[in-house]
Amino acid sequence: MNVLLLSLGGGGGNVLRSLKTLFRRDLAVAQRTDAKYADRLRRSVTARFLDTNEFSLADVPKEERLLIGAATTRRLGSMHNPDLARQALEESRQEVESLLSRHSVVIVIGTGGKGTGAGTIFPIARMARQQKKIVIPIFVRPSFERHEVEKVRYDHALRIAGQFDEAGIRLMEILNDRGYTDAAPEPQAVVWERMNLPIARGLRGLLYVLWDLSQVDPSDLSVLFAGPGRLRVGFSELDPPVGQEPSDEAIQSAVRGCWDNPYCTFEQPEGTSLVCIQGDWSNVVDGKIKAQLAALALRHGSESPYNPLHARALYAPRPWGVTTLFAEYTGSHAPIEIDWSAERRVQIILSAPSDAVTGSEALDEVAVVRAEPTTTAPPPPAPPAPAVPSPAFATFWEFALAVNRSDPEALKMAAGDDGGVPMDGRMLKKLLGTFWFRSVFARLSAAWQARMLDALAEHVTIPDHPIANGRRVTHLREMTPEQHQHLLSDPGLPEPIRPDVQLLVTVAALWGADGLARLGFPAVAPAQDTSRLALLLQPFRHG
Repeated sequence: MNVLLLSLGGGGGNVLRSLKTLFRRDLAVAQRTDAKYADRLRRSVTARFLDTNEFSLADVPKEERLLIGAATTRRLGSMHNPDLARQALEESRQEVESLLSRHSVVIVIGTGGKGTGAGTIFPIARMARQQKKIVIPIFVRPSFERHEVEKVRYDHALRIAGQFDEAGIRLMEILNDRGYTDAAPEPQAVVWERMNLPIARGLRGLLYVLWDLSQVDPSDLSVLFAGPGRLRVGFSELDPPVGQEPSDEAIQSAVRGCWDNPYCTFEQPEGTSLVCIQGDWSNVVDGKIKAQLAALALRHGSESPYNPLHARALYAPRPWGVTTLFAEYTGSHAPIEIDWSAERRVQIILSAPSDAVTGSEALDEVAVVRAEPTTTAPPPPAPPAPAVPSPAFATFWEFALAVNRSDPEALKMAAGDDGGVPMDGRMLKKLLGTFWFRSVFARLSAAWQARMLDALAEHVTIPDHPIANGRRVTHLREMTPEQHQHLLSDPGLPEPIRPDVQLLVTVAALWGADGLARLGFPAVAPAQDTSRLALLLQPFRHG
């Protein structure tokens, strides 16, 4: 996808400068390893610095400058007046709308410290949403207690957040108040730079997913950004030496680092969220990252609305790490409509011979029927075979995805009987391991839910793992749903056992104790102790 990074005013420009520094370094690394990939990435990301003050853009490349309201402000800025900045935007509205129309993802960065960012961030975000773009607005709320701004400007910043909520546009709100500490006083510039860097590093990780549609389903993005509420971005480096897997301690530290972002406003539980993993390591490491993030999200209990979307940034240059974009759960919202017309349509021709006709000529060529002269009448055409209706969805997984994105046909089927869609037991077990399926389950009729439980009981078994609890050993079948939930939130739970415990928690949440009673728990063969001490003690065990 084409991504626009648009800063508004001087404060937003500082954040964008930090992001550009990281991005230029990535391009330089990619250029040495894969020049074509670097060129595609470079052409897919556009940076623009919007301002009302011509002098603030002096150090910005000419092609990246966007001066608005030249007649309104005489190129001298908004004079710390958000209303004047809005007038400047109205003067240059056509130019701004044209810029937005050429991109599918718009990341807008502004601050409330002066006038341009505070006066333009909401109108521009609303323009992007009206053009059916994915918009990620980032607004830095200034500190009143630390004397960054006076009360009237601080109150205006508070009203901006309310405008986003009323319009149903998710907002990433950064609080400057949280950057200061009384124990170690620092200058404002130092505090701002320390807060800018996590934003820039988090956005850097998102770019490697948002610019490539193959990394995440576009319909999932339309759900992620639907409705009001806050966004929280996080990044933590996880960059082991070449050829090595990251240690468990490094994984735990990275998970905690990308989970915690003390600067973001975020009060509700985590809902639909995006987890971007960058790193050339095994799926075992990916599983640990996902499981530990899920354990943190499930701290509120099995009813947590956490619904993670996972993406791998396979070609991201080092340093690798984990980037997260969490969205507050504010209820169920209809997916936003996204216009993909800004994306280039690339025609792919597979195995075309050298003299083949391509493009529209190829379509004409296929339509031509060359009849050879004949002396006998051709046989009458055979009657057409009766049409056999095919199922609307080939698999239950495909059907569930369609329900998740509110496909009208899928919702109609979900409210009725099971519709004859094939339901494979192994696929169903994997589907229940995804958090987004909980919202799908609630939309399914009783017939669908009963058929799913029958498929689980017939095809899915869970090994009766022994779990050490002090000196006691308790098996999974003996534990209550509450104990399963507590076990799942334990970071020390062995990774091979975690998917089975997650399935038990999900079955209990969806079908209750009756659902758990339908499952089979085959015994687990005890692991043979082949240590040297065990071999020495072997003759005395039956003495």
